[in-house]
Amino acid sequence: MTRIFLHGAGRMARRVLALAPQSENVEVLGLVSRSKPKDTIPMDWYASLEEFTGEIDLLIDFTLPAGTTAAADWCARHGVALLTGTTGLSVEERRALKTAAQKVPVLWAPNLSFGVAVATSLVRRAASAFGASANIHIAETHHEHKLDAPSGTALALAEAVMEGRCEPLEDLLKSAQQEKPIEQGEGELTFSSVREGEVIGEHTVSFRLADEEIEITHKALNRDVFAKGALKAGEWLAGQPAGYYSTSDWLDLG
Repeated sequence: MTRIFLHGAGRMARRVLALAPQSENVEVLGLVSRSKPKDTIPMDWYASLEEFTGEIDLLIDFTLPAGTTAAADWCARHGVALLTGTTGLSVEERRALKTAAQKVPVLWAPNLSFGVAVATSLVRRAASAFGASANIHIAETHHEHKLDAPSGTALALAEAVMEGRCEPLEDLLKSAQQEKPIEQGEGELTFSSVREGEVIGEHTVSFRLADEEIEITHKALNRDVFAKGALKAGEWLAGQPAGYYSTSDWLDLG
């Protein structure tokens, strides 16, 4: 049985809490958030991680970047695996996760759906096959409440592109265009981000060649896909040695 503690009380954390009873091998022992949820949650609540004194195997974090950094420090000090789906992390905040990974297993993924993990693997392979001959555009659409743009998933897909090309992301990341694609030079990587309605998440990676275009698209139809992924990935992560993991490691996608 994997003993889980939830860090955050937003929509994603609540879906994890709601779906946890469907998983036979996990048990949620508590939830921590800065303010107590107004509605009734059948779970022990704590105002901070330091207030919790029990024993757990895994912390699932869906907060803000500062909260994720605090979670990484707490997990490293208490020997607890950390799975986080928080987006908008800076270089320094991701470095904090990698520091924690020297002591405990850590998995950071801006998108925990099985479909996005497969799409990311396909993008990496396509980028390797096409090389710098393809212009690549990543288009993403999310609900109007999402603040970061490009989305964490879009940036993760961009990293997959550059891994396929064996180049640093910064060498080819030309812009983060918000509403429309921009004219590209050869081999460039660009983004477009749209915020409207209650769209859960749509991502399309387009490989544009001289005479053809290839698209890889993923659409999330229900937010539960992320919560289910968090529970399954978390159960796997709790059994791993210290290290910095990805969804490709979890699903053995290479």
